[in-house]
Amino acid sequence: MQDLCDFREVLLVEKIVIEEKQSKSVKLMFIGLLLLLVSIVVWTLGMKEKKILLWITGFISTVFFSIDFLIFLGRALQRKPLLTITFDGIIDSSLSGSVGYISFQDIERFCIVTIMGHKLIGVVPKDEEAFLDKLSPAKQRIARTNLDNKYPPFTIRVDKAKDMSLEDIFTLLKKRLNDYSSLYD
Repeated sequence: MQDLCDFREVLLVEKIVIEEKQSKSVKLMFIGLLLLLVSIVVWTLGMKEKKILLWITGFISTVFFSIDFLIFLGRALQRKPLLTITFDGIIDSSLSGSVGYISFQDIERFCIVTIMGHKLIGVVPKDEEAFLDKLSPAKQRIARTNLDNKYPPFTIRVDKAKDMSLEDIFTLLKKRLNDYSSLYD
């Protein structure tokens, strides 16, 4: 009995955060920097040549690309969790239309599906209708569209996961679901 309590305490504390790769944000940041530098050159050239149209164009683009560069810099420096696996559920933030928190109590199983050439982790709830009723209308439409196409209602896109493969994450999710089920079912 003591071993079970120790095991549960370890699981309660342990939270696994799978982060998103920053490669796209870094690329956009460098493109923004390049466009900012070109804008500064155009602005400077307009002032030097005393050409008002070139000066105005350079100034407006410098302001615009400065803002863009700062936004992309902020995104590149920010660590975004793609998926968080806790003791009692998962927090999916892999897509803008992600479900968010899903309790292991509501999940029947995980599976790997291929949708439009992308491998995703499917989440199959125990009671689809009850779970769909908890969602916003927009997320319900996404889930119902997936069901109409014979896919699980919810999917987790982890192809942008930092340092982990889809198979690693899938195995981890299955293990956590089994651990949870063995304690509470």
